[in-house]
Formats: sequence, structure tokens, C-alpha cells
Amino acid sequence: MKKKIKILIVDDESAICMLLKRYLEKLGFETFVASDGEQALDILKEEKPAIMTLDIRMPGINGYEVLQKVKRRYPELFIIVVTGIDVPNMEEMLEHSGAHALLQKPIDLEKLSDIICGFVGICCKPLLDTEKGDG
Repeated sequence: MKKKIKILIVDDESAICMLLKRYLEKLGFETFVASDGEQALDILKEEKPAIMTLDIRMPGINGYEVLQKVKRRYPELFIIVVTGIDVPNMEEMLEHSGAHALLQKPIDLEKLSDIICGFVGICCKPLLDTEKGDG
């Protein structure tokens, strides 16, 4: 049996977490959800996902702090920052802190799957097409 690639979804908005969870599971990934930075760090330690989507603005440990800790502990982790904050030079700033990609909210799910598929080296979209049925 082929092992599923693990993705950690980190966001304090439960609607976004559920949207991403359902979408990514349809693409064939195993998902975990954290609603804050501290929970994310715990799940990272336990589950060792290959990919993490990360919101920046969260209560407690925010996304920037998570990035700093994760960059040192899990340098191989592929990080996609998902944020509603629009700051000039945000992409450059995040790149220096260890993020690999940036997506603005509202999330373009197709763009997200393109980024993930590019990282894992396979196209995941055929899995979605088979669920649509024959008409």
C-alpha cells in the first residue's frame, strides 16, 4: 500500500481549515489541522508532514514565529503561507524566513494544488476529475 503524503493545515479560521482539508484529501493527501502555532508545532513533532500550509495572523504563536522555529527544526518541510495580509515585499520577507510559496486569501484551490503538485512531482488533479462522474 502506497503511503500518503502528509499535509499540515495551520489556520485559526475553522472554515478555511475544513475547506483545505476536504480539498487536499480529495487530491489523495493525508491531512492534519492545527488552529494555532503551538498546536502546529506539536503536530509537526508527532506526524512529520512533508508540507504545511500556514496562516500568518493567529492568536498566540503567530505564523512568523512558527516559521522561525520550523526553519531550524524541519528544514526539509515545504511551507506554503496562506494569508489575508497584503504587505509590500511580503513574498520576499517570507522567502527569507523559510516559506516556499505564498497564497493570498481567498484561496485559489487550483493554484494551491499546482504548488503542491509541483513540489511532490506529480499531478493530483486527475483524482478530482474521477470524482466528478460521467456527467
